[in-house]
Amino acid sequence: MLRPVTQGGVYLSRSGSKLHELNKKSPTLYRKVLLLLLGCAAIGCIVQAGSALVVAASDSTDLEKAQADYFCDGVADQVEIQSALNALGNTGGTVTLTGGTFHLNGNLNIPGNVILEGQGPDATWLKWSSGLMQCQGRQNVVIRDIKTTGTGAIFIQNSNHVKVHNVTATVDNSRWGGAFTLWVSNAVMEDIEFVNCKAIDCGRMGFMNDGEGSPRLIRDIRYIDCTAVNSGRYSRFSPYGEWTTGFALAENNDLGDTLLTGCVAEGSFESGFHVEDAPGITNLIFENCISRYNGQKSDGFYNPSENTHGLHFGSGYWVHGGTALYDCISRDNGNAGFSVGPGAALYNCTDDGSAVGFRLVDTHDACMEDCSSLNAGTYAIYALEATNITARRFEMIDPGGINGNGAFFGTVAHPVTASRFDLSGRCGGEVRAIYGEGCRDIVFTGVIRTDHPNPVVIKRGDDIDIGGLDIRSEGPVDRGYTGALRRFLLRVIPVIT
Repeated sequence: MLRPVTQGGVYLSRSGSKLHELNKKSPTLYRKVLLLLLGCAAIGCIVQAGSALVVAASDSTDLEKAQADYFCDGVADQVEIQSALNALGNTGGTVTLTGGTFHLNGNLNIPGNVILEGQGPDATWLKWSSGLMQCQGRQNVVIRDIKTTGTGAIFIQNSNHVKVHNVTATVDNSRWGGAFTLWVSNAVMEDIEFVNCKAIDCGRMGFMNDGEGSPRLIRDIRYIDCTAVNSGRYSRFSPYGEWTTGFALAENNDLGDTLLTGCVAEGSFESGFHVEDAPGITNLIFENCISRYNGQKSDGFYNPSENTHGLHFGSGYWVHGGTALYDCISRDNGNAGFSVGPGAALYNCTDDGSAVGFRLVDTHDACMEDCSSLNAGTYAIYALEATNITARRFEMIDPGGINGNGAFFGTVAHPVTASRFDLSGRCGGEVRAIYGEGCRDIVFTGVIRTDHPNPVVIKRGDDIDIGGLDIRSEGPVDRGYTGALRRFLLRVIPVIT
């Protein structure tokens, strides 16, 4: 391994080299600068020498190598990078990687109070054959402007005040977790920020939060303009790789005060954005996110951990708890666009072309306002065992339907109760707008255009109010379903016919 640049046995950082040059050019100015630095050091006002170090790759340019303090030879390059990080000491500082490819075959441990930076994902490439980048029990860390591939995931455990910016990861299926993992163990982990980070074609989760013990809270987390593409689509870690998602925001950890804005999940094996049912969720916010083409798992794929086949989640967004989505888009997902669990609230969210637009199963106290289901493969809304659901100004356009039904509201065994659905939109003449069984204390309002001969049927319902629901013809002339004809077309049937 090559050593840091030295002269006369004395270590020279970039700043030290410049002072040496200054001494040659202007001895008087050199003495003044040196006295100033010594005075600052005496009162603790300056970080130690070497607080800004440069590490060059074996294939860096001659100019980059000329400015470097450490030189890599293309074999076990983590040794030189780790040496530079360690040289910063407790005070910390910045380690800058030049452009080029760094070849790593072991772990890189990021200390606290450190900035590790490259020249951008297109310029600085960390290529791992084994090992990963880990930050464990640290504070005040910045990782930015690099590309990492192979085994080189970023693993952050029990650390606070960490920023990961402009990092692209394409990591393999050799390890559990995500390309970017937050892990909390018997602690509260907070103030972590990902900006413009990308997980592309990874053999594991794109972004993953997980933990164990008590407490196991991850909070004050920000994902800004981050992307996960094809997570687990082409390969997966085993076991449990069959559940690979783009953003696994809460596996076993509790989650609080978390923001995702402008993020994209695309082509995941299972869901795009996913929250497991068990964790406690407080103030999870999505803004202007897109989830598309997720649920790539085939119907015949065998899930060994459950002895089942095909998709289980496979949704654009699988959320619950204290979660709110604003202006989010779902498109062409294999299961539902939006799987709306207990306590979730959606505002101005749109699904286009997913198998189900909005899934409301085993849920309660959820609301959807100004949301739309366009061209659902089956149901615009699929509700089962749901109570206290509120849908205001919900638009459903041309659902494909199952058994001729475009929206499904419960069964006798798993009814929809104590809910309000204000619906508008359009259904084709072959698709009934509303079908349900066993509903209790339900109000339907709105305007639906359809030429179906029986557009609304509720069987074995009780306390169903459809007085505010207006059914209009899709044809050029509105036939005006009123009076006895309207009561026939909009049927609440006390027993199964």
